[in-house]
Amino acid sequence: MRFATISLIILLLLTGCSYQSEDVTEDGRKIVNYWTPWSGFEKQALDETVAAFNATQNKIFVKTLSITDPKTKIMLATASGHPPDIAQLPYYYLPAYAENNALTPIAKLCEEHGINEMDFIPIFWESGSYRNVQWAIPFTGSVTAMYYNKELFREAGLDPEKPPKTLEELEGMNNALTRLREDGSIERIGHLPTQPGWWRTSWGRWFGGSSFNGDDQMLIDSSPWKKTGEWIASYPNRFGADKLVKLKSGFGKFASPQNPFFVGKVAIVHQGIWMDNFIRRYASEDFEYGLAAFPASEESETPFVTIGEADVISIPNGAKHKKEAMIFIKYLTRQDVLEELSLKHRKMTTLKAVSETFLQDHPHPFIETFVELADSPYAKNRVMIPHYIPYQTDMTVAIDAILYSRSSIEEALQSAQKRQQNVLEKQLRRWNRVADARMTEWGYGRN
Repeated sequence: MRFATISLIILLLLTGCSYQSEDVTEDGRKIVNYWTPWSGFEKQALDETVAAFNATQNKIFVKTLSITDPKTKIMLATASGHPPDIAQLPYYYLPAYAENNALTPIAKLCEEHGINEMDFIPIFWESGSYRNVQWAIPFTGSVTAMYYNKELFREAGLDPEKPPKTLEELEGMNNALTRLREDGSIERIGHLPTQPGWWRTSWGRWFGGSSFNGDDQMLIDSSPWKKTGEWIASYPNRFGADKLVKLKSGFGKFASPQNPFFVGKVAIVHQGIWMDNFIRRYASEDFEYGLAAFPASEESETPFVTIGEADVISIPNGAKHKKEAMIFIKYLTRQDVLEELSLKHRKMTTLKAVSETFLQDHPHPFIETFVELADSPYAKNRVMIPHYIPYQTDMTVAIDAILYSRSSIEEALQSAQKRQQNVLEKQLRRWNRVADARMTEWGYGRN
């Protein structure tokens, strides 16, 4: 959508946002409006953090508002001239916001308020950057790892204390873990790349590649992705496409006791730190799992890959109280404050410094492993492109087409490559028309 052409009337679409028009409280504090997609226990923990900040001083009063569909609602509110002062977004939405001039560059604000890049784990700090401009600050986060069912490992004759070290070794274990019924249908599978399928866009990383060269070329049909396609295609070749469809159709909801990992229909899954929350809530009390880095292919130069998932906060363009917003953000990124919030969320902080108390008090039994994975050279972010959502859709279609034998590897990847290259070139043409003006406005040279 073109940012400059969005009318004020669009605010009517912001159902449930209840925009706060007042600027100060009755006792004279400036109101800082903070929009977050969090709800439930995550929102409650944030509100407790905000309340603690509000109690520390008498100049600023932060108000939080839980919203659905932050990508659309924050963009529309910003376009209307009525943005919140702080906007929390998935980091892979930042490129679209930045190119639509909907965010405030915050490098100078960070310098003024003592927020230092060197204090953060690199993969998380980088999640707030696009075109070498810093747009957001990461606060809580996660990286991904391999969760595996120890009981099923023992049942298959595998040592549960020796997880696979390569993707090829994992597939050998997959064969040992898989169980078929008498009619040949799959009762249990060791691993399925699309369960739950949240990282279809990133599997090329495990074969040493990316989907984007960082400039002007999508790389979906590159050699690493072709090897990825061969890996995906090995599943219907070994197990049968129809049988995989039938297996998948019998999976219960992710957030339920019928989650296929909890009930033993899948033995190995790729997940983030939050998975332990769901295990505690929905799995049986005797459910026993192990955790390790998800191994890369033998053909990759890296032993494993882990994908960063950071919660980031930004300041929309046109926000009324940028200075006050940064004062709160500085408070939020204090080690003690961030560790307390992360403990309540059962996530990890994005800071390099980690207290012994945090590690001891954290409920995740493998918290130290996640900290090590995040600060490793093998941690990667999702691709930072303005058209991430259509890219995600195309990659989902391509991977599923290969997995269920609806298309050849070449056809699936080339089709996605062609569509996404066209979208990228359209985005670049648009960017090139405004780049000089944008970069000058933001205080940077042309990039």
